[in-house]
Amino acid sequence: MNKETLERTLTASLSLMLGLATLDLLLYIWVGTAALTVVAHAMSLWLVLRHRLVFDLIKLLETSALLVDLYLITQYGFAVVSPVATLFSIIHIALNKEYHLSKLKRDLDKVFASKSNDVEKD
Repeated sequence: MNKETLERTLTASLSLMLGLATLDLLLYIWVGTAALTVVAHAMSLWLVLRHRLVFDLIKLLETSALLVDLYLITQYGFAVVSPVATLFSIIHIALNKEYHLSKLKRDLDKVFASKSNDVEKD
């Protein structure tokens, strides 16, 4: 993938997560719980574990937020940490764009390589 495609992918991902975090914060105000980013963080953790990707600060922050929210959901019936963690992640990624672009390229190469290995095995 070339740099333009990676930048568009990263921008689309950040825009999607910003939209989910905003909707979640509105859901928290109206309904009393946030669920969209909790599901997104669970899916992200599953992908990291499935493809054996490297944990970085962002994944550690998202995983911690997911675990705290799962605890809050089971004990008190609401979640709110994931949308806030997502907003911090977006700010961190925007400030360190070049690092995250190179990490995205490595992660995508690893995912595509594992997909091609799965197809060859079938």
